[in-house]
Amino acid sequence: MDYDLISKYLSGNATEEEVALIFQWIDDSPANKKAFIQFKKTWAFKAKSDEDCEMAWQELESKLDNNKSKPRFSGFIKYAAILVLVVGIGYFFTQQKLSSDLPVIDKNAITLELGNGNIQIITEKEQSAILDKNGKVVGKQQGSVLSYKDVANEVVSAAPIYNELTIPYGKTFKLILSDGTVVHLNAGSSIKYPVKFIEGTKREVFLHGEAFFDVTKDADHPFVVNVNDLNVRVLGTKFNVSSYPEEENVSTVLIEGSVALHGKDNDFNSANTVLLEPGYKGEWNQKSKETSITEVDTKMYTSWVEGRMIFRNTPFKIIRKKLERHYNVSIKNNNKILEEKTYNAVFDVESIDQVLRTLNEIYSIEYIIDQNEIVIN
Repeated sequence: MDYDLISKYLSGNATEEEVALIFQWIDDSPANKKAFIQFKKTWAFKAKSDEDCEMAWQELESKLDNNKSKPRFSGFIKYAAILVLVVGIGYFFTQQKLSSDLPVIDKNAITLELGNGNIQIITEKEQSAILDKNGKVVGKQQGSVLSYKDVANEVVSAAPIYNELTIPYGKTFKLILSDGTVVHLNAGSSIKYPVKFIEGTKREVFLHGEAFFDVTKDADHPFVVNVNDLNVRVLGTKFNVSSYPEEENVSTVLIEGSVALHGKDNDFNSANTVLLEPGYKGEWNQKSKETSITEVDTKMYTSWVEGRMIFRNTPFKIIRKKLERHYNVSIKNNNKILEEKTYNAVFDVESIDQVLRTLNEIYSIEYIIDQNEIVIN
């Protein structure tokens, strides 16, 4: 493996084909995975200048003499150091609408609330059928995918029948709606959606948290994502929406197609609507009700779908919150200076233990672990 290619990946400039090549190499053997993690650690520790970065390459090469696929070093590294700072604060995600006579549901379980109020546990290692109130199958779940496509076609209803899917910390999930629209749900998120969209009406879903949408085109039935007081309206496109409780803004990042942003209480017209172009992010402030638009690297906002997190000039307090959801851990950070600093980081194959060790080795930051709770001093 050419480590110039890995540095390209860490800087966020690798193509999807190059990323696939890197992770194929990582999966080939435990030694490759160990070398990859060691490289990121060495780079973060050494690379304060171009000269130091070259020394980091050489030091890593000397440590990998026993690796059959010894890395090649083909040039001067021009990228800034990747600061592998981590550890997340976790909440126990509990969005369980239970009546008093029902058993307590595991807070780490994926749950599906049906139209009749019943709650069904989704077990990723198994498969199950989703039934309506009449016992008819309207959806099928297999592993980490729940699909209503084709299955819900025979549902007869004058009004939409809603299900609500809730994903806890530490997990992601894929949902396929009745029209074929694909929704990737990030950790700590929930979505309310119709079992079947009603002919002649807009396709409407309600989101809390973060999701990536690949919407099936249907010019006669616009697709609308309701998130807090914002409506994201599309016909067919790919985009990411994020609105966690700690975030001041509702962020929409457009990958392809077009989307329109407008307040849920405003009519859909040119005066009340902000249009996004591919490669741009719209941030709607929940207090001012105003939208700002900036051009962004979309991979930073969509890499989570593939299990990666990319941060660029991101405050540690935001990194910490995202990592808490990803690793399902809790942290209390007593280092207030660290909280406001901005960092670049890439997280992919490391476990939370590996991340903590790196944090301690590079920055000598003291931490205490008590089960899944972590305190940084």
